[in-house]
Amino acid sequence: MRFHATWSVVRLFGLPLFMLLWQATPYAHDDHKANAAPAKVDRVVAITASDTQYDIPGIDVKAGETIRFVVTNKGQVTHEFVIADAAEQAEHEKMMQSMPGMVMSGEENAIALKPGETKQLIWKATAQGIIEFACHQPGHYALGMVGKIRVKS
Repeated sequence: MRFHATWSVVRLFGLPLFMLLWQATPYAHDDHKANAAPAKVDRVVAITASDTQYDIPGIDVKAGETIRFVVTNKGQVTHEFVIADAAEQAEHEKMMQSMPGMVMSGEENAIALKPGETKQLIWKATAQGIIEFACHQPGHYALGMVGKIRVKS
């Protein structure tokens, strides 16, 4: 698993090497792809992040569907919007809690939003299952700032 391997590198070699590896490996779950070609978007889903929650608890999508997530941060602090399966989210949560203040950048399945910002992420569901979107800024995931993407055939 990607997070486990990179977390071991952080403990052994420190943050600079970790950041190099983090940038070099995509966040995408093997069965799902981010940043699909914009011309192939099937649906747009708007999500608003407040101080400790998203305005929707989840969405249903069909396998093969490409979604443009338009995420707006209406809160007073920076938020993340990270798409990954539950195990990857748990690994990322552990890492983010050990490095408070770290902000995601350049990740395939993740965006960071400052207060007032709106960004988009294009993602394609290629296999059935449950994927999550979550924020891992300190305390947010623990407070339930997570939603489900239920991928059905």
